Amino acid sequence: MHSSYKLKTLTNLNEVLALEPKWRILTEATTEKTTSHKTDLPCFMAWEWLNQWLQTYQGFIVELNVICILYNDETVAIAPFYICINKAWGNTTKTLSLIATNEPEHCEIASEFIDIAYSTKHKQKIIELLTAHLIHLVESAESVESVELNRITQYSFKDLHKNSLMFLICQKAKPQMLAYKEQVSGYQFVTNIDNHSHYSASFLKKKKRTLNRYYKMSSAKNCQFIIANNKTVALELYEQLVQLHQKRWQKKDKAGVFSDDYFYTFHKNFIKQSFEKGMVVLSAIQIEGKIISVNYSIKWHNTLYFYQSGIDETYKPNLSPGLLNHLLLIDYCEKQHIQQYNLLKSTKKDDYKNQFAQLSDELIDITMLSSTKLNLFWLALYRAKHSLKHLIKLLR
Repeated sequence: MHSSYKLKTLTNLNEVLALEPKWRILTEATTEKTTSHKTDLPCFMAWEWLNQWLQTYQGFIVELNVICILYNDETVAIAPFYICINKAWGNTTKTLSLIATNEPEHCEIASEFIDIAYSTKHKQKIIELLTAHLIHLVESAESVESVELNRITQYSFKDLHKNSLMFLICQKAKPQMLAYKEQVSGYQFVTNIDNHSHYSASFLKKKKRTLNRYYKMSSAKNCQFIIANNKTVALELYEQLVQLHQKRWQKKDKAGVFSDDYFYTFHKNFIKQSFEKGMVVLSAIQIEGKIISVNYSIKWHNTLYFYQSGIDETYKPNLSPGLLNHLLLIDYCEKQHIQQYNLLKSTKKDDYKNQFAQLSDELIDITMLSSTKLNLFWLALYRAKHSLKHLIKLLR
């Protein structure tokens, strides 16, 4: 029988949502064959996360552009693309991105290491086909000048892993692009629960001091570490986290991310839908009935991902509630046989998260501009403006 590969593009939301069983099969298969944390699929590749994003952020989707690759009518890859409006090199235009990324900054959910779900058996062919697909989009935009404004002429892929399929595809497509920009956007910090030998002497001293204060207070006052054991408690702790988080940022005269309805609603609904599946962990420190710290984490496979926190910085005596919640969560992971505690992205290598971590991975942003006459004009204008600014600065 003749073997063949086919590409199918889905633009209808209901058709994309119907991919759930196939997506789960592909992501589970990839995860089962993984032997290194570096290529583990993150919690942001969970269908629950992507599904909630599709439901909540529909208003920012210009068009879905999900690519399915079929081999003898069996789905062997799903590339979760969509089209949004984005600005790069001075031009605001339609941009191809990965689902659950590239939202406006005020409401971005900061998904990390989103990638293509694929069968490892077909990896090389999938890379070849998707690279050709991106290049074909470039050629289509180039050949139809009259509708150039309606074509995808820009690509923006955020927070990629260097081992990801999407990163490799971008590398292969790079020679066909008018412009290509690659930069480190941050670092993801991970600690292996069963190995604490990387902790510095100063951190171990701080850890001991923080835990001793907590245990001393626990015996003298009504002090407890709470892990939400049902959805109602989880949602109550979520509201406490929002209040604490917002109060902290408003003191700095900043809105705080939970002030955005899209962001707030996304996480509230994600907790509602995913808590009973064991995917959400809300942990809190409560002293004499008062919540002073809440952490919101996501559990997927053998990793707990710390996502967001709320801290009462006014509570006295100072228990270092943020640090304490992390330490107690790591202890919780050990008891639950969770292998890794992932503190997710920081833009700085010397962030506080580094004191917990044994491993850190770079997150990479890639922006590409297709070779069209309009893009050539915008790029020339952008570079001319920057050259002029630089010249003026030198003459001052």
